[in-house]
Amino acid sequence: MLATVFAGADIEATQRAREYLKPYPPSSPSIALFKDGELVHFVERHHIEGRTAQMIGNHLVEVFEEYC
Repeated sequence: MLATVFAGADIEATQRAREYLKPYPPSSPSIALFKDGELVHFVERHHIEGRTAQMIGNHLVEVFEEYC
């Protein structure tokens, strides 16, 4: 399942998503991977900024292979 939450568009959905992402502080953009309802990997803004889409994609492939 894939879900996207935009902080400025749906405040209720944003608050609910942030509950699932604890202990990480709000970060935009960010990427979270859940397995069996548990947060197993979180990519914060500072891990995204300055990296190419290819670098981020490669990282996500590695994470997915590790956890899924």
